[in-house]
Amino acid sequence: MSAFCVFGMTEPIARKAAAKAWDKHLATMTKEVRGWLTDKDEADWIAVRTEYLLAKAKPVQVSGSFDAPQFANDYIRLARQMHRTSRLAVMVRGEKQDAKGAPIISKTTKKPVIGWIPY
Repeated sequence: MSAFCVFGMTEPIARKAAAKAWDKHLATMTKEVRGWLTDKDEADWIAVRTEYLLAKAKPVQVSGSFDAPQFANDYIRLARQMHRTSRLAVMVRGEKQDAKGAPIISKTTKKPVIGWIPY
């Protein structure tokens, strides 16, 4: 059973999200404003948004599942060599808990909710 993975943010993921955000931002502009935009404006906006996402965006799953934590640590080491990364952490499948440490119970199944928790 694969019970470990890596959560965090990498530059390619942030850049892809920034490009998607640019498309939404562009759709809100009028035709006249879009006519004045240059490729440099787009590149600058995406670069700034990428930096913001690297620093502040919610961590996402950046790897597949692994059978052991050492494989996740190896993935983190390789990811740091290949890309700029932010907040990479090994996560494990387990019962989610609330702020007081009590398990979160599903209202439909009446069983503890299983999710990714810090290792």
